[in-house]
Amino acid sequence: MTIISINVIIELTNINKHMNKYKQWYTNITERAKNRQSETYTESHHIVPRSLGGRDEADNLVDLTAREHFICHWLLVKMTVGQDHHKMLNALRMMRAEKQGQQRYTTKITARVYESIKQEYAELQSKTLTGAGNGMFGKHHTQEAKDKIRQARIGNKLTPAQHARLVANTTGKKKSPVTDDHRAKLSSNHKSKQPNFNGLLSEDTRKKIGDKIRGRKQTDEEKLARSLANMGKKREKLLCPHCDQLVAVNGYARWHGANCKYRPG
Repeated sequence: MTIISINVIIELTNINKHMNKYKQWYTNITERAKNRQSETYTESHHIVPRSLGGRDEADNLVDLTAREHFICHWLLVKMTVGQDHHKMLNALRMMRAEKQGQQRYTTKITARVYESIKQEYAELQSKTLTGAGNGMFGKHHTQEAKDKIRQARIGNKLTPAQHARLVANTTGKKKSPVTDDHRAKLSSNHKSKQPNFNGLLSEDTRKKIGDKIRGRKQTDEEKLARSLANMGKKREKLLCPHCDQLVAVNGYARWHGANCKYRPG
């Protein structure tokens, strides 16, 4: 027998030893609760979880305190392997979910424990939904399905509350600067879609854009809203190293920097 196989056997033996220990702790908690009359808050627990084949029968249900309930689900994670382990990990993750009438586990869960649960669950989810595990793997929406999705979304507008949340989440935040690698990927992707594109808009495209905005006038409300939005703001400026001018950031990339007419060469 090789050293590797011996080490594997030792490792499996240790795993089984630990799992038996957790099973015994789990049994002690559930058996003790069966013969107990509790006057405190309790939660109903399936001794054999429904996701593992347990049923809603009296001999498979036990009333546990919120703390015991959490500990039992934690032990179930340690007692299971494979897909069952994935299911129990998700059940433990959901122990923090609350709804009306519940008094969930309130004892502090350390950052280390929380991180371990979330990280392991994320890794398992990633493996499960990658490739053939993804419901859309190898599939494509039909044109009919695309049209239905499009029609369902046409006319949908954000509610004032949704708009306020978006504004609050983005106010004061700046986008990360675009790296040269990112620019190269954008350029390559764009060229692959339009191999003959030379950077200039066709006459047909220019006409479409012109027809869309020609004759359009902003209402007084739109003008006032734009004015109020920009009132008191100072536009950031950048110094062009070639012409030594301070230029507004929105026009810098087009007329200055690498495109400055005073740039040598």
